[in-house]
Amino acid sequence: MLQEASAESAGLQKDLQELREQCLELEAQRDELMTAGRNAENKITALELREQELQTVIQHLSVDLQNARVAGSGCEKRLETLRVEHESLKVEYEQHKLKMTFEFAERNKLIEQLQEKVSALEKKLERNLSGDEHVQELLKEKASLEQKLDETSQQILTDRMHRANAVSQLETQNRELEQKLQIATEALKTSKEAACEQDLKIQKLQMDLENERSKLQQQVLSEKHRYEQKVSELESQIAALQTAWEFDKTAAQHKISQLEKENENLNGSREEYESSLEKQESVLNKLKKELSSKETANTEIANTLEETEKQKDKLQQQVSHLASLIKEKDRLIEEKSGLLLKRKEELNQLSQDHETALLQMHQLRSDIEASNSRAVEKEETARKEIEELKLQIQEFLLAREHEKNVSELEESAAALNEHLHLPENGVTEQNGEVTATDVIQLQKDNRELEQQIVEKNKMIKQLQQRMAELKKTLQKELKIRPDSEVPEVREKTNSEVPNASVTVTNNSDLNDSREINFEYLKHVVLKFMSCRESEAFHLIKAVSVLLNFSQEEENMLKETLEYKMSWFGSKPSPKGSIRPSISSPRTLWS
Repeated sequence: MLQEASAESAGLQKDLQELREQCLELEAQRDELMTAGRNAENKITALELREQELQTVIQHLSVDLQNARVAGSGCEKRLETLRVEHESLKVEYEQHKLKMTFEFAERNKLIEQLQEKVSALEKKLERNLSGDEHVQELLKEKASLEQKLDETSQQILTDRMHRANAVSQLETQNRELEQKLQIATEALKTSKEAACEQDLKIQKLQMDLENERSKLQQQVLSEKHRYEQKVSELESQIAALQTAWEFDKTAAQHKISQLEKENENLNGSREEYESSLEKQESVLNKLKKELSSKETANTEIANTLEETEKQKDKLQQQVSHLASLIKEKDRLIEEKSGLLLKRKEELNQLSQDHETALLQMHQLRSDIEASNSRAVEKEETARKEIEELKLQIQEFLLAREHEKNVSELEESAAALNEHLHLPENGVTEQNGEVTATDVIQLQKDNRELEQQIVEKNKMIKQLQQRMAELKKTLQKELKIRPDSEVPEVREKTNSEVPNASVTVTNNSDLNDSREINFEYLKHVVLKFMSCRESEAFHLIKAVSVLLNFSQEEENMLKETLEYKMSWFGSKPSPKGSIRPSISSPRTLWS
């Protein structure tokens, strides 16, 4: 694209060269007209001389203006340097002031400390008047301290003097800087006033030039009629030039439209294109300067070349319009590039959000699958535990029946005891003899029944504890499960519990209950060994109750599971009665 722009600039330079050649041809025709109108040349030459003089005056004034501006810029720089120096001196003054205040405070503290020491020594002198040597030493110390006080006071005085001198020097420097600032501001004001006066002079000279131009135009109008024939020829030539210019204009517009289309795609090479545009603008400025210099030379045939000047004005307007269009397009390019950058940032953010959303979706899917698998596992465990609860409820109902039987046996034992506690004279058979063996047998039966009652009470308590722990584990698992599945499980348990209570049989066999307990223990141990650590953590209490663990063994189980679940940590060591080998086997059931 830069090569195309350079080629287009070369084409524009060629067009400018052709225009220069046409201008040279017009100058040759002007020479021919000059030979025909020598009378008008004298007046025009005189006016040109006057114009040159005015231009020289304007140049001198412009040089003076530039010098004044340079002097003003120098004064401004000096002002800035003086201000910087003033601020630095202020900062130094404040720092010095702070240092002096700090030193003065420290020395005041030292003086106070010395005065306190002197007062303490004087008190010691007043108290210890017995020892002469001690008194002399104290007097010497007092004299040395007084000398130190005098020295410190002298140092403080000298520091104050130095501080006062430094402050006075800084104040004098500050005043000098302020005076320099005032002088510089006055010089700036005078230079600005001189520049304004020179601007006014330049404006007056420009007005004089315009008036003289108008006079020249009026003088040339009188001579216009003589050269109408030649002007007609020139007009035909100008018409041809106009057609050529229009053709060039259409070609340039076509090229400009192509460039506009290409500029939309040129976002990366914008800076190089701007540099090329600046070069072209510098070329245009040079051409404008050349045209302005030629305009000053072509004032003699201004009226004869009014149409050409109009065309030049049109061309200049078109060039300025094109320059403004280029600037607007550059601005649009910058805006569009900014919008593109914003859009790219938004796209990057959207892509990042999309990626994060996809990651979250994958994570949610994996979590949903895991939760579904956990829910299925928990449903299975809940069903198994519900079945186990049914069995436990049956055992509980059997235990209740055993309690009733035990209560009946207790009543019968109480009745027997009443019969036993009757007077010995009444304990006779029909034949009139006392039966001591029957009494001993009844007492043995009573003791056996009491032991059975105690054992059954223990069994009932254990079953009640197991029921409570199973209820707790069920409640925890139901809390972990989703809310939609909880009511179904509760309905199942509520519907199955009465059925279990209905299907209670009057079997009072302890062997069946032991087999059921063994099956339940087997199921819990298998579940504990096969499930995850987080699920096994909830089954610790049930396992410890079924296997009759102590508190230390239960804590050991919890610590090992926590160690397995955690990333870091030390493996717990067995404490107390817990050892790698089983020392004494425990009975599962009493």
